[in-house]
Amino acid sequence: MISIRTVGDMAATIARNLHRIDRNAFDVVVGIPRSGMLPASIIATHLQMPLADPAGYSAGIVHGRSGAPVPNGKRVLLVDDSCNKGRAFARAVQLLPRGTRITRLAVFGPYQVDPASVCDIWFEQVGGPRVFAWNWTKHIRLPRWGFDMDGVLCRDCTKAENDDGERYADFLAHVEPLFLPSRPIGHIVTGRAEKYRAQTEAWLARYGVQFEALHMTPWHTKAERMDAMRFAGGRGGWKAAKARELGVEMFIESCPKQAAIIAREAGIPVFCTDTQEAIPC
Repeated sequence: MISIRTVGDMAATIARNLHRIDRNAFDVVVGIPRSGMLPASIIATHLQMPLADPAGYSAGIVHGRSGAPVPNGKRVLLVDDSCNKGRAFARAVQLLPRGTRITRLAVFGPYQVDPASVCDIWFEQVGGPRVFAWNWTKHIRLPRWGFDMDGVLCRDCTKAENDDGERYADFLAHVEPLFLPSRPIGHIVTGRAEKYRAQTEAWLARYGVQFEALHMTPWHTKAERMDAMRFAGGRGGWKAAKARELGVEMFIESCPKQAAIIAREAGIPVFCTDTQEAIPC
């Protein structure tokens, strides 16, 4: 079963474990870019400690309260969001000056190796496969998932744009992207009508979104679609049925109500982009 951790989960895990950080043992919190800067900033703010990144620390650029420059000190709490084999920690350590006293902290420790072999402090071990909400767009398992279109890959249309006419056509052609994956993805399951396939595929191609298949509703008009959806359990029920049929292991959905229906009826975990919450099956 996939384990999902959100930014809220990360913040809560840090808060529960602050007592395990000896604030008198460190001069500065150093976050590993990019993901490590999230927990490093939270930790530094909670403990009212200076904050830096590895290159900045080595150059003497350390941020104190309100961003004021402060001395870098010699005792570093090196922070990353997670670790697996410790390669990111090893690269960061190479950037720090000789003589620096380094303690490596991972919020989410490894599950395939002994955590003590790659970090000094870890707060939680999360089994795999694991998905972190701040990094899901580059996950290696993207081809195994299902994806909503509007509200995930691009923003949702407004009521004014949703006229099934000229304004909607303009929306399809020019809508801004939201979460663009950096790898090929699996199945896009969208409430858009099949008659808009060409416009949808053109937009996906423009933004370099590679996908296995695009599944669209078969109805010709908005009214016809809305009427039919009432008998299909709404869009959430329709997407859940598709998810079951396709055998996807996880779904990315924007609407909280639909996300809950998909998780319940398809029996798979769902990440809701609107709320940034994970809905277990």
